[in-house]
Amino acid sequence: METEDRPPLTIDADAERRLWTLGAPPGVLGRPVVAGGTVYLPVAGGRLAAVDPDRGRVLWCSAPLTEPDTGRLVPVGEVVVIPVQGEYGRSGYVALDAATGTVRWTRIKSDLHRVAAAGSTLVLWNDTYDERAKIAGIDALTGELLWENEFQRIWRLLVRGERVILDAGGLRALDARSGEELWSKGYGSALPEPGSPLPGQWGTDNAAVFHAWKGGTAPELSLCASDTGEQLTATRFPRRALRHFSRPPTLLDGGRVLFAESYGRRLQVYAHSDLATAEPLLELRLARWRFTSFSGNPLCVGDWVYAVAGRRYQVYAARCGDGSGLRPLSATAPDGRAVRLPQTVAGPRHLFLSNGRTVAAVRDGRVLWTTATDTYDSWPVPLGSDRVLFPSRSRTADGYRLHCADAETGRRLT
Repeated sequence: METEDRPPLTIDADAERRLWTLGAPPGVLGRPVVAGGTVYLPVAGGRLAAVDPDRGRVLWCSAPLTEPDTGRLVPVGEVVVIPVQGEYGRSGYVALDAATGTVRWTRIKSDLHRVAAAGSTLVLWNDTYDERAKIAGIDALTGELLWENEFQRIWRLLVRGERVILDAGGLRALDARSGEELWSKGYGSALPEPGSPLPGQWGTDNAAVFHAWKGGTAPELSLCASDTGEQLTATRFPRRALRHFSRPPTLLDGGRVLFAESYGRRLQVYAHSDLATAEPLLELRLARWRFTSFSGNPLCVGDWVYAVAGRRYQVYAARCGDGSGLRPLSATAPDGRAVRLPQTVAGPRHLFLSNGRTVAAVRDGRVLWTTATDTYDSWPVPLGSDRVLFPSRSRTADGYRLHCADAETGRRLT
């Protein structure tokens, strides 16, 4: 893309600390996405910009795309695939060259709107209740249709290397390149690894194994081989203790799982790694208010569990294993503005809070810093374990800035 076609951006960077700020007129930049070691930014005119995560330098800016859905962007080897032309029940896809941003291929229409990367294959499927049946494999470099299949229901999908593991009338695995069924086992729910924002994507998962959850009368978490589906280890869970939880647990790091029930405001954390019977680490219930629920899903960062609940949507924190229970957190910006009605984002080491006007960082149950951003949408995006991206309005209110800030201190370039 020629220089004159790039968005009007200014860059201020500190290479040694890897901090930077992009400045732009209002309405030019959208919410960033971090994928495959690159920061992707939607920019005015339906374009997508790729940004160096260490220096803030714009690497390329694409040609205009039709209603790109950057939040579902998927890097697949040499290309970056973006859903476009969003319509109810249908999607198109555009693949951009990861090095230059030029268009490699386009699929104008598809009735499959979920996407994941499996080696050199793009896997498309649906997860809506009425259309949870079809699945297809696309060559990521050419856009060529490789295979199609259909099941009665596809409840969940997990990627392990070149395999696609489905909960579709029982656990089964498909070869991502050919669509051939490799194995089929009994019922269960395949669980994504911690840190995977989408099933099987961008996490630190081990392609050789996966975890499967079986509820019912004998709750059990199994570690299974992804090439055969065979059970390698199993951990039993107390049925009575889990009677309030209807959904499968969330895998946490450190060999732990989190159970949460929104309306009952219940939390339980168990250790399972190398154990025949799971050991409880945390069991809590916010019973103070009636007719309330968790706002969003509770999150775990390190040894701390965080939940937003109550009529005032207060943030609560509890440490696994110390028995002290949940305690409220209070975040107030330097100008006295409190973070009210917050939403939460978990990073590798920090929890970030935002209410659209203020951003705060929390570590080990303690608020580290809070800053006012004066933007309508100041959703923070973790960048590794030590930095975070968030926008702010310029002091004169005529400009927009995207900061790559220090996650521990909130230090940024202004």
